[in-house]
Amino acid sequence: MADETPMLDELEKGPWPSYVTEIKRMAKKNAAAKDLLGIQEQSYKDRVTHWKHGGIVGVTGYGAGVIGRYCDSPDKFPAVSAFHTVRVNNPAGWFYTTKSLRTICDIW
Repeated sequence: MADETPMLDELEKGPWPSYVTEIKRMAKKNAAAKDLLGIQEQSYKDRVTHWKHGGIVGVTGYGAGVIGRYCDSPDKFPAVSAFHTVRVNNPAGWFYTTKSLRTICDIW
């Protein structure tokens, strides 16, 4: 990842909290966070996504599952070459603890 992210830096301006700031903070000690910033900056520069959809593993009738995402530049961004999203749909009025969510991720 390039250490400079001028396009993402724009998302840190303004009165609202920025997810970019949080990812940059994590990138100091986490390679996946650093590569995530890099691939997003590259996508903004190229005006095209560098994520490829790998399919969905879902739970019928529940609206949750795992969305597989793969980077089209694994040599450039190895820490996010396979970067999946876990979607959990909780019933109204319920919540999941961090421990429960981590258990779900560990199962996957």
